[in-house]
Amino acid sequence: MTINEEKCIRCKKCEVVCPAQSLDIDAKTAAEDCIACYHCLSVCPADAITNLSNITGPYFQINISPREFELLMQQRRSYRQFKSTPIEPDVLSEFISRMRYSPTASNSQALEFTVIQDQELLQKINDITIQTLTRAFNKGINPWTKPLIKLLKGQSFLNSMQRSKRKFLSKAEIAPDMITYQAPAMILIHTPSTPTGMPVHDANIWTGMATLYAELLELGTCINGFVVNAVKRNKELKQLMHIPAHHQVHSAILIGYPKIKYSNRIERKIPKINFL
Repeated sequence: MTINEEKCIRCKKCEVVCPAQSLDIDAKTAAEDCIACYHCLSVCPADAITNLSNITGPYFQINISPREFELLMQQRRSYRQFKSTPIEPDVLSEFISRMRYSPTASNSQALEFTVIQDQELLQKINDITIQTLTRAFNKGINPWTKPLIKLLKGQSFLNSMQRSKRKFLSKAEIAPDMITYQAPAMILIHTPSTPTGMPVHDANIWTGMATLYAELLELGTCINGFVVNAVKRNKELKQLMHIPAHHQVHSAILIGYPKIKYSNRIERKIPKINFL
């Protein structure tokens, strides 16, 4: 990071916006704890700050109204019926690449992506996920563990766990493709394991924004927590998806061209809001 003294007008806007407080205009220094968010470059009116990143140009006027964005959120739904039409790899690559502007925690930019389109592999992932979670449910909730769960967590918690187990096992019997739904592709979001836990937030933010962006491309998505849970419990599944051993899978989404179209907007309950 360098500061051009001739250009600098000492407005110190860069100091104000720096989340790491690493800039000192008076001392003409930048600390090593810079997180490379480049807020300083973006806010500087004199182009007095330079580093390895390039400024690509000014921001453009955003013409999306708050109401239009609300309608986009209302339009987004989870899709579980997809056309057999494959998505071209270039389309998925561009989709993921454009999503690089998604917000991150501490600007880690650590997200990596694995795209699976091989239908035989997706079917194996589907089957192994069902097997893995079935074992987990049976091991976690059985005649020996129920009294302990009730004692430690209460009857309502136990009832909730039993409902989840019953719903999963019964659906697995009648819908054997209930994990991948014969989707044309699945995107796995993963990062190297870290002690901070920041990457999981990055992945969740990316996933939420990606499902909205997909709507604009007429693609349907479905966030898949089953696969994420199964990967944590089964090394074979992780190896099958070619996820590095030192990586954690934080999120997974199914993506494809929807077979059906939702016509009606459905209301959701108003959230509880506390002001202090």
